[in-house]
Amino acid sequence: MKRKLLKALTLIGCFSTGIIYGSIGVIAILSFLKLKNGGADESSLFVLLDDFALGRVLNWVIIFGALCFIIWRFYEAIGDPHKLGSDAKGILLRTGAAFSSGADAFIAVLALQAIFSRQKAPINGAPIQQQSLVADMLKTEWGRTIVIVTALVVLLTALVLAFYGVSKSFTEAIKEDDFTKGQTYVVYGMAYAGYLSRSVILGLIGFLYLKAAIKHNSSYVVNTDKAFDFIGDNIGSIAFLLIATGTICYGLYLFVLGLHYNVGAGKKQ
Repeated sequence: MKRKLLKALTLIGCFSTGIIYGSIGVIAILSFLKLKNGGADESSLFVLLDDFALGRVLNWVIIFGALCFIIWRFYEAIGDPHKLGSDAKGILLRTGAAFSSGADAFIAVLALQAIFSRQKAPINGAPIQQQSLVADMLKTEWGRTIVIVTALVVLLTALVLAFYGVSKSFTEAIKEDDFTKGQTYVVYGMAYAGYLSRSVILGLIGFLYLKAAIKHNSSYVVNTDKAFDFIGDNIGSIAFLLIATGTICYGLYLFVLGLHYNVGAGKKQ
């Protein structure tokens, strides 16, 4: 029963989160090709979906999936099913799993906001709400402290994601026997690209939030969409396309992970 429940949590959570990041990557590329005017951001995606009956249903599926993902991540962090251990590396990876659940909680909140809030996020991805909130918080010292702490948590999460991908620890969660050698390389490639791309976007968001707090200027605040724009404007088109493609890979990898999650990881078969 426990194995079936864990399998259900990972399947629903991975699929719903995979839809989000796959869609964001596709929208980013469409924006780059001038086929869409921005919107490569979680908030904008949910607002876009809320305009359609099927999209509203999908928003609720994503909310439920995000909750499943949170439960699963905390199980990974506390239950340690992959036997990462309690040494420095193991604790870092398990802490990273718990930190990533915060991003999933944020996704659920954004989806609920798109459904119920009267002040909806712009469909073009402009970070108006985020900048307005930070501007209000920077008016007080305690508010500025919260912005700084939030930025540091996001930066730490980005570092952990990068370490998680580079260390190849994600392989503990996948049933490698389900794939041929060539397919395994493809899955690994998607995971590497996905984790590194997500860490770059999160790292940039965290850095610019921190800069906004230091400079007392909320205009530095970006969301995912404007993080893509920052990369394109300051690093170049190739970097933009690589990160956008990596984001799509992250979504695809989550689909694979949901279907082939190793429920019995760390246990003798």
